[in-house]
Amino acid sequence: MAAFEAHLANPTPLIMTDGLTHWPALQERPWKSPSYLLEKTFGGRRLVPIELGRSYTDEGWGQSIITFREFMDRYLINKDNTVGYLAQHDLFSQIPSLRNDISIPDYCYTSPPPPPLGTPLAGKEIPELEEPMINTWFGPAGTISPLHTDPYHNILCQVVGRKYVRLYSPFESDKLYPRGIEEGGVDMGNTSQVDIGAFENGEHNEILKTYPLFDQAKYVEGILNEGECLYIPVGWWHYVRSLTVSFSVSFWWN
Repeated sequence: MAAFEAHLANPTPLIMTDGLTHWPALQERPWKSPSYLLEKTFGGRRLVPIELGRSYTDEGWGQSIITFREFMDRYLINKDNTVGYLAQHDLFSQIPSLRNDISIPDYCYTSPPPPPLGTPLAGKEIPELEEPMINTWFGPAGTISPLHTDPYHNILCQVVGRKYVRLYSPFESDKLYPRGIEEGGVDMGNTSQVDIGAFENGEHNEILKTYPLFDQAKYVEGILNEGECLYIPVGWWHYVRSLTVSFSVSFWWN
């Protein structure tokens, strides 16, 4: 823990490989077991909110409330051609017993620095969290979180499967073309206009024609494996793509 606290003096992303070994969700009560998850969701009858579509920035993206069993059957086990993602959901308020399968990482009880001066979040009033804010992310391979920033420091814990993560410093923000106030007055300034998924799929010329500075933005990347956790400093841009069926838990804190 002393090494992590020292790292916070000049925070950068960091993958930690041994922070979850004591979690029952990895061994004694494995979340990779469909039968265990169905048991914990009242035979799969619990209703959950699902994001439909590749990304919340795409046209045609939507949301639906379905049973947990239907979610698993349709999108994880007997997969059809659509994408369903149980994303950024406070699952533990619905199923408190699952909360006993994890614990808040000790990293979240350190005192991280505020957003650095000269970055988009610097000077903004960000509510102080009395306890870490916990959310779950559960879905098939190919689900993505588009390039965006969060207003808190984040520990992203990988319980099942693997994820690819690409991260950019907040000092690269001007090269990432943040969105702005969009239709309906929604502030999307924390999300990039650049579609990293399309860029990965070979649409380089089209993207660089529209966003020419993007090619100059420096980034780091890595694979988050099962049982590992990733520290994402406040304000760092991150794009996340599931490489397999994936179940993650995020902890925001400040």
